[in-house]
Amino acid sequence: MAKEPQWSRLAWQGIAFDVPADWCPGQLQGDWDTGYLRVEDELNVRLELRWETLGRRTATASALVDNFLRQTQKKLRRGEAQPQVVRDRSVPQLSAHDHEVFTWRGSYHAHSLMLVCGDTRRVVHLRVFFEPGNELKSLTRHVFASATSGARDGLAEWNVFDFVFRLAPDWRLQTSGLKTGCLQLAFRDGRDDLEVTRFSLAEIVLRRAPMDEWFRGQFAKALKGFRTTLAEEAYREHASLRCTGMLRARSRPFGLLRRRRYVTARLWHCPECDKLFAVRLVGDVPDDSRVDAIADTVVCHGHEE
Repeated sequence: MAKEPQWSRLAWQGIAFDVPADWCPGQLQGDWDTGYLRVEDELNVRLELRWETLGRRTATASALVDNFLRQTQKKLRRGEAQPQVVRDRSVPQLSAHDHEVFTWRGSYHAHSLMLVCGDTRRVVHLRVFFEPGNELKSLTRHVFASATSGARDGLAEWNVFDFVFRLAPDWRLQTSGLKTGCLQLAFRDGRDDLEVTRFSLAEIVLRRAPMDEWFRGQFAKALKGFRTTLAEEAYREHASLRCTGMLRARSRPFGLLRRRRYVTARLWHCPECDKLFAVRLVGDVPDDSRVDAIADTVVCHGHEE
């Protein structure tokens, strides 16, 4: 009997689903409206996710599957055997959404979920690849049943390498840095800029320098031009710093000379998970309360506060 996998959550651009814990993101492309995500294990690509926004046009899941199969079959090489396709299946947990599950067996083998999200008008196409003789049916059912798209209580879920937080969908991802030891996602909403960051090996880092000294060094470039103050305070029962400041007039672009810009940041150390977390926001509001509202959604040490 196959061993039941350990599960982790993956959430990107408001689309979330469970994956086996030993599967990791291998490629992330696109934005909220359209994009591609690939998940791999040590040897192979195991899952692909594509999404797009319908715009003004309408389409059913069945029609989208028809089009996908038609376009995919056009790409078959001359003399290649026709694939076997099994269609018209569904997932009980997704009954509130228009969707179809189908299986393709040919030059590759995959179970697919085509999901149309009426509230966001996004189409989600999720594929789990398998080898002949090991169809991963139970695993695939779990992945598909766990799939969600869009905001919950007005907030979209983000979860990559167990770095978990939630944001309003108006915050659009600009850049992502997924490096060993440091995960950083940068967002923009109008004129406001936001960074949410997680640093690993916090105990070693803080042996070398106290938190305030490390913060000023680590964020020196981001805080350049700002006149800042740091306050030590407890946050979620952890050691923490709150940074506030205003951009000096000589550092403002010419067009912004009459408009003040402020930075607000929250940094805290979670010894239970040996991580440092930082939320930094630059906008038009001094001592912006949104920073702590966002920080409150960050999963700190295995559970949401």
